[in-house]
Amino acid sequence: MKAARVRATTPEGTPYAFPNNPAPSSAIEVHNDIPKPQISKPGELLIQVKASTVFRDNLEWNELYPPHHALLGNDFAGVVVAVHESEQDFQIGDHVYGMAHANRGGTWAEYAIVTSEEAVRKPANLSWEEAAALPGSALTADQALFMHAVLETAAQQPKRVLITGASGGIGMYLVQFAVAAGHHVVAATSSKERNGSFLRSIGAHEVVEYGDFGTLDEFDLVVDSVGFQVLGSCWSVVKPNGTLVSFDACSWGYIQEHKSKGISKGKEGVRALYFIAEPSRVSMGRIAELVLKGKVKGHVLKTVSLDDVREAYEAVHSRGIGHGKIVVLP
Repeated sequence: MKAARVRATTPEGTPYAFPNNPAPSSAIEVHNDIPKPQISKPGELLIQVKASTVFRDNLEWNELYPPHHALLGNDFAGVVVAVHESEQDFQIGDHVYGMAHANRGGTWAEYAIVTSEEAVRKPANLSWEEAAALPGSALTADQALFMHAVLETAAQQPKRVLITGASGGIGMYLVQFAVAAGHHVVAATSSKERNGSFLRSIGAHEVVEYGDFGTLDEFDLVVDSVGFQVLGSCWSVVKPNGTLVSFDACSWGYIQEHKSKGISKGKEGVRALYFIAEPSRVSMGRIAELVLKGKVKGHVLKTVSLDDVREAYEAVHSRGIGHGKIVVLP
C-alpha cells in the first residue's frame, strides 16, 4: 500500500532523535510498497483511510523517534474494512472518524489500524474531508478547556477566556467551544486585519493583537496555542489565581523554564498546565453533539494527495495561508 514514513537517519547516517535532532520535512518519504497492516488484538479496527490531516508540529513529537517508532498521521476519516472477532461496537462498512494515538499514528496511508476507543461513527452531515479536519484539533481544544482547565460546559458563571493563536487549526475550536459553553472569549492574533473578520464569524466577543496585552484586564483562563514569546507574555494577563494551559510541542517544560527565568514571578498562584491530547470517546461525544447542532464544523483549507504531503507539511508553517486544516487524501 502507499504510505508516508520518516527516514530514520540523516543523509550522513546520523539517527534522528527528539529533542536534539528531530527530522526535517525533507525526511518525509512516500512509499508504494508498505505492507498493509493487520489486526492483531481485540479492540483494533482496520480502516480504509479516506482522509487525514497535517499537524504543524508532527515531526517534533517524541513518539516518532526511538524507542517509540510511531508513524506519521493521526486524524482519520474512513471505512471499517476488518474487525477483531470479539468486536462489539463496530462492523465492516461503518463510516468512522477520530484520532489515532500519538504513540502509534499511521493514518498518512491507504489503510491504518485504529482502536474502537479512538473511533466514532461519522455524522452524516460531514464530508470525509470535514470529518478528518475535526478530531485532533477539536479533541485538543475540548480537552484543554473542559478536562484540564475544568471550564463549565454550560456556564452558570461565565469566565473571561483568552485564546492565543485563535485563528489557527486548534485555536478556532477553542474559540467556538468556549463561546458555545457560554463564556466571554477574547481571541488573540498576530493580525486583526488578516484574521479579525474570521474570528468574529466563529463567535469571538473581542479580537486583540499580542501587542495589546498591556491594555487588557486579566483573565480567569488563558489557553496558549503559540508558545515561545507569546506564551511568556500570557503570564501578564492571567489572574493571580487563574489558569494557564499550553499544549504545543515547543512549550514542553515551560512551567519550570519560566519559573527559573523569572517570567512567571508574582503569579505563583496560577494553575499552569501542559498536556498532550489523547483519544477520548467523551471528548468526541461532546464534539459530535456540537456538530449535529450545527454549532461547529470541520474547516478545510485545502486538500492534497498523499504524494504531496511533504509540501503540505511545509505549507502549514507559512503565516497567512488561510483558516482550516490541510487534508490529505490517500
